[in-house]
Amino acid sequence: MPGILDYSFFRLALLTAVFAGVLFGVLSFFIYSRKMAFLGVGISHAAFGGVALGVFFGMNPFVSALIFCVLTAIIIGKVSKSANISVNTSVGIFFSLSMALGAFFISMKKGYSFDLSGYLFGNILAVSEKDLLLVILADITIIPFVLFFLRKIIYLSFDEESAYISGVKTAFLDYSLLVILAVVIVLTIKIIGIILVSALVILPGSFAVLVSRSYKSVIAVSVIFSVATMTSGLFLSYLADTPPGATITIFASFVYFLALGSVRLIKKTV
Repeated sequence: MPGILDYSFFRLALLTAVFAGVLFGVLSFFIYSRKMAFLGVGISHAAFGGVALGVFFGMNPFVSALIFCVLTAIIIGKVSKSANISVNTSVGIFFSLSMALGAFFISMKKGYSFDLSGYLFGNILAVSEKDLLLVILADITIIPFVLFFLRKIIYLSFDEESAYISGVKTAFLDYSLLVILAVVIVLTIKIIGIILVSALVILPGSFAVLVSRSYKSVIAVSVIFSVATMTSGLFLSYLADTPPGATITIFASFVYFLALGSVRLIKKTV
């Protein structure tokens, strides 16, 4: 595809897809293994409330969304532990509250022309060099952190009580993962949007667990799935002249369900 690669905006989008794909791939496994899929959905939609607050108070919507999502992630963690209610229940409450706050503050900003679809669905073809640098910065700070604590995070993910008893700082790791999830979601809102980003938080890890036999390979497979589907979806959107974010998500979902059907068929025939 020499034609499209001649355009600097597409090369920028392709590089962003690669680096963002690595982030989604690493993070998704832990979201899946800790059964926090709905948390990813909740935090991504909380970004709408953060964006609306930024618009209302005249702040940079990206900064307000980042602060709002990090605080929301921490509060969800606190409420889940201190009030002894499930994470999904906490997420459900803050999911609705954030969306309601977003709608409320947008309606209060009279005469403001708000590009809602840009935040809801994103546009990876519109990313700037600054956006790419932010994603790369996230890669070089988050991935070493995850690799350094990898064994402890895996222990925490599968048996939190035993991990705590054996001396693992479960609260530190738990809140760190929540903050990392919030940061990654906000960073990638411009790429794929608030609604679609939750799919890419969940699908890579789900696919990797489906086709991998060991935990050593599952993160690598998750990263490969994420990068491959994001870059392939980007090219497909160019060929089909369709929205990149939606095309990436549809393609990633298609690959996942194809693998799911294939695995079930193999199990039935063996």
